[in-house]
Amino acid sequence: MPFYRWMCLCLVFGLAAAGLAALSHAAEPSPPAAVPIGLAKVDITPETPVRMYGYAARKTESEGVAGRLKATAMAIGGDEGEGPAVLLTVDCGAVPGDIRETVFQRVAKTVRIAPERFVLCNSHNHSGPNLKGMGSIEGAERDRLARYAELLTDRLTGVVKEALGNRQPARLELARGAVGFASNRRVLTGGKWSGFGCVADAPVDHELAVLRVSRDGKVVALVANYACHNTTLRGDFKQIHGDWAGCAQECIESDQPGVLAMITIGCGADADPCPHGTVALCEQHGRALADEVKRLLAGPWTPIRPVLSARGTVLEIPYAKAPDKESARAAAGTSNAVKTLLDKMEKEGRAPDPRAYPIVVWTFGNDLAMVFLSNEVVVDYALRLKRELDASRLWITAYANDVSGYVVSKRLIAEGGYEPRNSLSSQVTFGRPETLEPAMEERIIERVKDMLPKAFHTEREAGETAGAR
Repeated sequence: MPFYRWMCLCLVFGLAAAGLAALSHAAEPSPPAAVPIGLAKVDITPETPVRMYGYAARKTESEGVAGRLKATAMAIGGDEGEGPAVLLTVDCGAVPGDIRETVFQRVAKTVRIAPERFVLCNSHNHSGPNLKGMGSIEGAERDRLARYAELLTDRLTGVVKEALGNRQPARLELARGAVGFASNRRVLTGGKWSGFGCVADAPVDHELAVLRVSRDGKVVALVANYACHNTTLRGDFKQIHGDWAGCAQECIESDQPGVLAMITIGCGADADPCPHGTVALCEQHGRALADEVKRLLAGPWTPIRPVLSARGTVLEIPYAKAPDKESARAAAGTSNAVKTLLDKMEKEGRAPDPRAYPIVVWTFGNDLAMVFLSNEVVVDYALRLKRELDASRLWITAYANDVSGYVVSKRLIAEGGYEPRNSLSSQVTFGRPETLEPAMEERIIERVKDMLPKAFHTEREAGETAGAR
């Protein structure tokens, strides 16, 4: 096992052991208060061949089903006060924003729910339908995707309404462990990106956060969050499958009959499952995650106060001053960001509107803060937030509500390569992500901090802030 990964695992398990020792000398915690919680799961596997998400070289439709796709909803809270919140996890590369909005509006017609209390988490598997790219597909292939989009919209609406309709008192608890199959994928040569691989001793987040839902002393749901691209299966794979996240759900539910499993993906945009390439490896990774969940079930668990407060914001990231059309045409052959800009300028006669970057934060009293970041966020964001805030009470999920580009850190921009070239920073600066000021990293980190109550800020951070003044 690589040294960096071994150290991460030792640290997590060491902290868990220390927590056990401390608990043995402390009074037993009181059971968490109950809150209405509803759960539901639905199959969303396409019924016909479809063009598949990810891997641009894959130009043909799917050839059968190797694993079923699912969507799972958890509704938290009653209709009084601020109303319920809904966490919806979907085995999809990227649910388009218009589908998410349609589902939300349909649900909001029957149950009062605020936009920031409705979060859709994409598993970002690359072996499902390519709804995000439907606009560039024509003919019968587009028709099949359009029919699937209607089916998905109906089933997502139905599963959310079902969860809202079966809410019963339940309790929430949190535990943390570690899983080791995520590996930083960015190979560097001389400090610069030179390709993809499984890189030892490079930044990665192995923490597994698990939320347990119990009713009448019985576990009814387990939600696990892990930071790894859902890409065990590569571009030569042509069947529908939920990848490691789909397998993890199946393994957890097989281990715990009657329990509903949900998987959210953390800031793992620069981490791949390692090894990768086959369905058997998807199953291996899913089993590793499920085994860690099984270990955690023995305890200890931290009670979570069920009073959920939600905050939402949208960062507007303006585009840099657009180059003239002559310069844009000259650069379009080597820069996808410039080509996209040029296409829009020629079609609409103007530069694009600012890019919207939504952030949602859910807090459960002072016990837990769930941060939902949109798009493909690299690991540096989670590591920094855990370093600068109270990591013991943070849950950080990416791929939430929208997926349309990478969100890279200053480190990756300096290294260059695939993710920075395809980042939101690159899009708004026409291929020069290093020129975006302030950088996406600073914009997002500072906004998350502003959205979190002071209780989640560490004493060290407060001291550093005071010192800076």
